Amino acid sequence: MGLSLIFCAGGRTEDTKEMLEALETADYQALNQRMARKADFSLHLLPRDLQTLSECAAAFSPQKPVPFREGLTCYFDAEDRGFFIVSEEWEKYFAAIEIKDAAPLAEAWYQAMGLKESLPPEAIAAVKDLIELCQYAGQTGHPVIHIWIA
Repeated sequence: MGLSLIFCAGGRTEDTKEMLEALETADYQALNQRMARKADFSLHLLPRDLQTLSECAAAFSPQKPVPFREGLTCYFDAEDRGFFIVSEEWEKYFAAIEIKDAAPLAEAWYQAMGLKESLPPEAIAAVKDLIELCQYAGQTGHPVIHIWIA
């Protein structure tokens, strides 16, 4: 099994706390039930690849670039899983990208990572889902959460 890199947001105020509790106890079914929106980046990536995505987004977002890693607040970090709240500044930075730019952003990201393989549709879908997730979070006031699971 590879590394799962997921962004998500709940639909209710209490979902964030309940998602954290579910991840702490490794109750993945309860965790998934609390996610109102999700962007799955389980594409054989490394955590640093999300920083590269954030850097590539500068060409597509009218907002000032915001580094990804510096915008994470850790709430739980174990040997095999972690739970982080993404900063509102990064959320707004990514939410400002137009949906039509998901594919060009994904292409730029894959080129920046130096990947020789063709861009998989799952990568475009993940970028599109992340843009929509950040827009949803901005509209609802629910935080964007980043979860990793080994």
